[in-house]
This record gives sequence, C-alpha cells and structure tokens, in this order.
Amino acid sequence: MSLMSAVVRNVFYPLWTIKDGDAAQLGLLDKFDDIDTTTVEQLRVRQQHRLQEMLEHAYENVEYYRTTFKEHGFSPSTPDPARFRVVPLLTKEIIRANLSRLVARNLPAERLIHARTGGSTGLPMTFVRDKECIYLRRAQELYFDNWMGYRIGDKAALFVAASHHDSFGDRWKAAFRNATCERMLRFDPHHITDEYMEAFAREYRDFAPRMIKCFPNSLAVFAEFVNRRGIELPRVSAVSCTGENLYSQQRRLFVDTFGGEVFEKFGTRECGVIACECREHRGMHLFLDGAFVEILGENGNAAGPGEMGRVVVTDLFNRGMPLIRYEIGDLAVVAEHGVCACGSPLPLIERIVGRDRDVLYDGDGNPKPGYLFVEAINSVDLEAQFQIIQTDWTELLVKVVNRSGGSLDLTELHARFQRIMGSRVRVRFEHVDTISRDPSGKYRYVTSQLPAGGSPASESVPSARVGN
Repeated sequence: MSLMSAVVRNVFYPLWTIKDGDAAQLGLLDKFDDIDTTTVEQLRVRQQHRLQEMLEHAYENVEYYRTTFKEHGFSPSTPDPARFRVVPLLTKEIIRANLSRLVARNLPAERLIHARTGGSTGLPMTFVRDKECIYLRRAQELYFDNWMGYRIGDKAALFVAASHHDSFGDRWKAAFRNATCERMLRFDPHHITDEYMEAFAREYRDFAPRMIKCFPNSLAVFAEFVNRRGIELPRVSAVSCTGENLYSQQRRLFVDTFGGEVFEKFGTRECGVIACECREHRGMHLFLDGAFVEILGENGNAAGPGEMGRVVVTDLFNRGMPLIRYEIGDLAVVAEHGVCACGSPLPLIERIVGRDRDVLYDGDGNPKPGYLFVEAINSVDLEAQFQIIQTDWTELLVKVVNRSGGSLDLTELHARFQRIMGSRVRVRFEHVDTISRDPSGKYRYVTSQLPAGGSPASESVPSARVGN
C-alpha cells in the first residue's frame, strides 16, 4: 500500500464516512484483498456459504421470499444450483409491484437507503439497499480499479451522470471527499456544447487525471471533440468503461486520444460491479464474492460454452432488499474456457452482448445484437449521429443528426441495415436536430420498443425505402 493510500484510508476516510456513529466503511476498504491469492474452489465454497446465508435471511425476514419459497417447495438450507432453479425469476415488474414486501423487516429504517435505477430501459425502478451493502460495493469497485493501477487518492476524470446532493451537509462532505481522497473531475453529459468541452479540456489539462471512468458514448463525444480541435491532453494510465456497450472502435479512439489501457466493467446500479476485464482482455472476470450469476438459455437451463443467454443475478451483499434470481435485462456469452492467463481465480464470461432491449429482431423473429448496426454505421464513414429504434416488428426507425453541413447519402447504410433486418422490416430514416440522453446520462445507441412476449407480424410489410 502506498503512503498516500495509507494516509487516506486511516485519516481522510474516517472523517467523511462517520455518520450517525457509523465508520464501518473504513474497515471494508480492503475486504477483498485476499481474492487473488485464493483458489477458485475456495471462492466457490465461500460463495455458496454466502448464498445460503442470503437465502435463509430472505426466508426469515422478507415476506415476498417466504411466500414464494413455500409456494415452490424450496428450502433455503439446501441451495444447490439445480434445486435453486425452482425459485421463479425476479423481474423489474415484480419489484415495482412488491417493493414493500421485498424489504427486510429485521433492519431498522435508518440503515436502509432508497435508490432508483437510471431508467435506461424506459421505466426507472425504485429499490432499497442497506448501508453495509453500499460500503461493500465501494470496496468491490476499488478491488477492480486496483487491477487498472488506480489507488485511493489518485486523480480521476468521470464521464458519467452528474452527481447531485440535496443538503448543504452532503454538498460539503462531497467537496471534502473530492479535495482529499476521491479527487474527481466530472464531465456533464447533459450540457454538451463546443464551448463547454473547450472549457472542460482546459480544466482537464490542469487537473491531469491518472484514470478515466466513463460511459463510453460520453467519453467518445469528448474524444472526438479534442481530436477535431487538435487539443493535446495529459495521458492517463487506464480508462474504465461501464454503463453502455463498449465497441472496438471506441477502444481504439480512447487509446489514441488518452493513452491509457481500456478496461470494461459490467454491472448495474442495483447489483454493483458484476464482472470486469483484466489486462489480458479475453473476457470478463465474475466477482464471486458479491454475486451468484446464472446465464440461462431459452429453455431456462444454463447456457453452454460459446452460447448467449440471459444474465440472472443473486446479489450476495444487499440484505436490506435481497435480489434473488434477478433478471437484470442483459445478455452474455459463456466463455469457452473459464481460466485466464492473468492468474486470477475468478472465472470468465466471454462478453456482454448488451441489454435485451438493445437486441433487435428481424422479420422472422431472429435476434440481431445492437453491435451489428454500430459496425454498419462505422463501415460507411458518415459524419452524423445515429440512434436506431425498433418501433415494432415491421419497422426500424433510424434517427439521424447531420453534422456534415451538407447533404448526407444514406443509400449504403440503408442497404446494410436492410440486409441485417431482412425484407419484411422497413428501414426508415428520420432527420432530427438532436438525440436526447436518458435521465441517467446514458445515450441509448440501439433500442427496442417491442412488447415483451410478442412475435413478428404475419402480414406483408411495405417495401423498404430510404426516406423521412
């Protein structure tokens, strides 16, 4: 541990974490330091123990799970994976309808904190966390940040949603944290103009961050701007990407612009960081101490190596509102080989395909991952911003912001999209002035508005065309 890290852990962190006599976060900062010296077998045993503890806690203290477990004949004292699957999946719709029944009755209200998802699927969702869960999440993120060379006290630039603090006390504490241990420079994705980015570039140059943490599309906007203006910036050691799909051309852009090695994290606001890349960049390591992850195929059984499936997570941290077999809305591909050359005992998944609402469907109902459309856009080299929306089973709407200052020939892009979607889906282009972001600050590149459980329309579709 560096001298700066030791000072921050033992001096600065106690000053700002003490609240209502609670300094528990300090003792958890190095909670996961032993993972890299542990075997995967030992980690699996530890994970199973934590899973059983969470299931027993949910049965004893959470009305929804006590009822559900009884209805399906599940005993939390024997949570083997095969038996565990009798527990029905938890969805966002179920959480919205049963929020009060999902909160643990044995924890005092002052230990519980309400939060909301970013609404990237269209409907924000309220959930509850206990304070220790939040502290563990921070330690969990720090564990992966250490892989990237980051230490507490290092400067970092954030290209994520803006931070808001309601009270003067919260604002003062946030300012103190930022001046002492967090040392963050925040880019605001809601107010992007050339004037703002030019001013931010000056501030960034003076700040000289060691690391960047970002939503990829937010950072890409800034990177393209500084490249267009010929602005030279200090180099960073690492770029940590989360919250959106990270595409290969964005990796290259970030390396060329900022100089740091690019890492991808996979997680949700509800469940924290679920997996992260290492320096081998051949997959993402699952965080066994914090989550029991299932990747399920169409039949509800575990997907095999190389197969894509739905990601289902049982959170092992949040006792305030346990999330058991929670379908988070993401798809992942199971790794062909679960062992990584980096030496970490944490098993691998091959890649995250993206939100299931970001997987579109052709006229025959075949899934088309969103990165296919992004690759098509990159291949035609148009000076424009795009957003692809599947409005129904027969139409693909492409919003276009023309940045070229002249005419825009969309013929080749239309042909590529049409080949992806097939003749039964009409591809329609609509020219707009701007493309808005979600309230969370995320930019939804490819999105679906198809109803859940629907199927392709059987009637014929108007012939495809390019138009407004």
